[in-house]
Amino acid sequence: MRQKIGYLIKLLIGVLLVIWILSQVDQKKFIDYFQHLGVKEFIYVCILGLFSLCIQYIRWKFLVNSYGSEIEPKDLFPSFLAGFTLRLMIPGGHAEWSKAFLMSGRKKGKIVAVGMEKILPAIYKLIMIGLVLPISFPQYKFLGIGLVVGTILIYFISLRLKIIQNLLEKKVSTHYLFFITSLQSTGIFLLSTAQYYILLNQDYVFSFLNSMHANVYLWAAGIFPVSISGLGIREGLAIYFFRMGGVSSADAVATSLYLFTLNTVLPALIGIYYLYNKKQNLKTLKDTYRSSKEFLSNLIQNSKEP
Repeated sequence: MRQKIGYLIKLLIGVLLVIWILSQVDQKKFIDYFQHLGVKEFIYVCILGLFSLCIQYIRWKFLVNSYGSEIEPKDLFPSFLAGFTLRLMIPGGHAEWSKAFLMSGRKKGKIVAVGMEKILPAIYKLIMIGLVLPISFPQYKFLGIGLVVGTILIYFISLRLKIIQNLLEKKVSTHYLFFITSLQSTGIFLLSTAQYYILLNQDYVFSFLNSMHANVYLWAAGIFPVSISGLGIREGLAIYFFRMGGVSSADAVATSLYLFTLNTVLPALIGIYYLYNKKQNLKTLKDTYRSSKEFLSNLIQNSKEP
């Protein structure tokens, strides 16, 4: 019940933020944005989004193969898309962990893979924010430096924790995995930046470098557990950073929501098909979610024991 309330609060915060932001912008210009979206730009952005999904899938496959065992290749793609669905569909922080239970074979390594799919990119994003913060806000340069140093220290300290070592199903080099996933995350970041660049340059002159600068914050919005997938937070950041390049608030919000729909909501809708295709109807899916919570809790509890 507590997790459901937490989920609803996050969803409510995101929705209310979007509603409030939309009430502050020129709504006619917001609607005009979608009506005048160029076909060529639409195709380019969709292609970039597809490439981004491919890299995300490669990262998921890489982590599962690195941490897991008894892997069925046919389970990888459905579980990958189902992750988008579970992230938006089910309350609680354990939701996306459930995709490990949509795969056959041993679950322990696959659960660790899900965790690392969230943790390693989050570390990368925090380091990026720390590096860019002194450029965006020179008065907070020490905060940026502290964020980078603190994130790196937490990364190395956490690897030495006994609970982390006990969770591993087989010996892996986390440093190597972090390096590879960081390269993959860089590709995803650049593709996302290119999407913003193409859409904004329909009506404005907005450099790719400025797009990168703004996207560091927009891309990382989802790691802060304030709303669902950064909804509302990202749109507010878009207004602030794109306004520096002369972009109207309406166009900034419209661009952000459009790319959120394309890059997150659309894969989640496709993921529903794979959930049902694996005969995961809503009742079964709820049972899978509950069993994943119990398994995860027991796994962590056992890992604490000597």
